[in-house]
Amino acid sequence: MSNVLGIRLRMARESKHLTQVQVRKLTNINNKTLSGYEKGVSEPDIDTLITLANLYETSIDYLVGNIDEPTPHFLKKEKPNYEKYILSAPTLEDAACRIAELKNKYYINRETFLTLSEMAYDKHNTSQAKSTHDKTEHLKK
Repeated sequence: MSNVLGIRLRMARESKHLTQVQVRKLTNINNKTLSGYEKGVSEPDIDTLITLANLYETSIDYLVGNIDEPTPHFLKKEKPNYEKYILSAPTLEDAACRIAELKNKYYINRETFLTLSEMAYDKHNTSQAKSTHDKTEHLKK
């Protein structure tokens, strides 16, 4: 069993500033299992390897030692401006869907998730309150 995979899994995790416990929360991979992968005691199955490569924004080829570039050009992608993306949603429901998309695609952390949720709520709650106020004023006339 090659230790390249274990070393690169640990390096990729650390480069994303994630602990094994945080990886467990994001992927449901037990941190003891992850520790075994990183120590070279065991190897992940292909589905788990795909999950980890996606989380760490790297390729399976890098993790297993086929290439030395952690983030090949075809994986380099610009992350959207989260705030702009969420605030441009036409409804609160659309904003919630966009936040869920960001959580799944970019593995945003809890703090970012909560901040974006509050921003979306504030924007749409304010516009909904204004709309309700305008309708009430119209009915009074």
